[in-house]
Amino acid sequence: MNRYFESMMGNIENGHPLYSEVRIPDELSQFLRQETFSLLIKGNTGTGKTTLALSILKDLDVNKNCLYISTRVSPDQLFQYYPWIESFFPKSRHVEIAESSEHNKEQHVFVDARLDEPGSLFERITNELMDTKAPTIVIDTWDAIGFLMDKEALMNNAKVLQTWRERARAKIIFVTESPEDDTFDFLVDGIIELRQRHHNERLVREVYLSKLRGVRINRPLYTFSLNYGFFHSYEHYHPSDFFNLEYFFNPKHVDKNFLRDNHFSTGYHELDEIFGGGFPLGSIVSIELDSHVNAKIALAFLSKLMVNFIAGNNPMVFQPIEKSSLDALKKYQKSAGLQDDLINVLPNLEGHVESHLEGEVSSQMAQIQEEIEKIRTRNKNKKVLTVLSAETLRSSSKEGTGKSANSALAKVKSNSDLSIFISRRSPDSRHTIVSQVADIRLSVLELDGTMFLQSETPWSHLYAIVVQPEREHGIKLEPMV
Repeated sequence: MNRYFESMMGNIENGHPLYSEVRIPDELSQFLRQETFSLLIKGNTGTGKTTLALSILKDLDVNKNCLYISTRVSPDQLFQYYPWIESFFPKSRHVEIAESSEHNKEQHVFVDARLDEPGSLFERITNELMDTKAPTIVIDTWDAIGFLMDKEALMNNAKVLQTWRERARAKIIFVTESPEDDTFDFLVDGIIELRQRHHNERLVREVYLSKLRGVRINRPLYTFSLNYGFFHSYEHYHPSDFFNLEYFFNPKHVDKNFLRDNHFSTGYHELDEIFGGGFPLGSIVSIELDSHVNAKIALAFLSKLMVNFIAGNNPMVFQPIEKSSLDALKKYQKSAGLQDDLINVLPNLEGHVESHLEGEVSSQMAQIQEEIEKIRTRNKNKKVLTVLSAETLRSSSKEGTGKSANSALAKVKSNSDLSIFISRRSPDSRHTIVSQVADIRLSVLELDGTMFLQSETPWSHLYAIVVQPEREHGIKLEPMV
C-alpha cells in the first residue's frame, strides 16, 4: 500500500470521511445513463482526463464487460496512482494485445497498449464490440492512435467504431490531449473539456460541457477537484442553503476539548492542520467576504466554533453583521439549558458608518469597548470570543484617525481570547486596518458558481464550502486539488 493510500485510510480511521467521492455534473450524469453513447473527453496534460474516465466507470458501476485501453501509462501505474480501482474492479487484469483471445472473456481487462500498432488496437476494440454484450470501452488516449495513422484512415476507422458501437449498444469514451482539434467533434454524441487556471495563485479546475446529445445543458461550467484520485464536481451555490442558520448551530458539533495546546479548534480538521492546531489563543482573525457573498455564510462557517464556546459556558460578544442575527444560536442556548448571559449582542454601527456620523460612531465604539471590558471582568476564568463587523473601525481608519482605530483594535484584543472581524473585501482588494494586523486572514469568494474559502495568512489552497443537509454535519471543506 503506498503512502497516498495510507494517508487516505488514516483519515477514515481518525473519523474524517473522505473529502471527495465521485460526483459528476447533473447534465453529464444524465447523458451517461443513456443506453449507448460516444463521449469525447478533451483537455491538456494534467487536467484530470484519466481521473474522469475512471470515475465515470465507478459512477456507472461498470466493473465488468469493460475494456480500458491505456496508450500512455501501464496498468500497474494506474493501480498505483488510483488505489481505489483495485477494490472497485473484482478482477484487476493486466493483459497485452498479443495475448490469446481467451483472455478477452475476462470480466474486466486493462490493456497496456503503449507499444501496439493502430491495426491491433482497432481489432481489439471491434472484437470487444462483437463478442461482448453492451460493453463500455475507454481509449486513453485517442491521440496515440492518431499519431500513427493518416487523417483519412483514422476518420474511416472512427466511423467504423461508431457503427459497431451503435449495433452493440456499447458506450465508448475517447480521451484526447488536443482540445483545439475539432476533427471528430461531429462524430461523437458528447464533448466535454477539462481546463485549469489560477486565481490569486490558487489552482482552479473547470469542466466545460460543450455537447451532450439528448440532454439539456443548463449550466455548462462547473468547478471540480481530483482529491484522492476521484473526480468530484461541485454544485452551484444557492444563497438559500445558508438562510436557515438553525441547521448549522447543531449540538452534534460540540467538541468539549476544542481548546488544545493554546489553539481553538476551527471545527474543520483541514484548517486546524494549516493553522498548527486551530485559531491561536489571543489572536485576531480577519474574514473577508467578496462583494456578493451573503454574510450568513460567514456565520454558518463559524457555527461550530461558536457552539463549542458557549457549550463550555464561555461568553461570546457578537455584533450583527449586515442585519444577520444569532437567533439560531440563542435557540440552541435555550434548548441546551445554558445560562442566559452567554451571548452578548452589541449595537450595529454599519448604518452610522455609511452616514459618516463620526462623532456618534466614536461614542458607540467606546461603548462597545467598555461592554467587552465588563464581560471580561465578569468572566476572568472563562474564554471570551468576540465576533465584530470590521466596518465599525472604518470611520476611525480615515486619514488622521488611524491611531484611534488601532487603539480600539488593541482594546478588543486585550479583552478577548479570540477576536474575529468580518468585513467586505474592497473592490481594489486594499488591506483594511484589521487585515493588516490579523494573525490569520481568511477570504470567502465565489468562482464559477461555487463558494470557496481560502486562507491568505497562512497561505492555503482553495477549499470548496459544501453544505451537507443529509448528514447533519453543517459545512464541509473540500480542497481544490
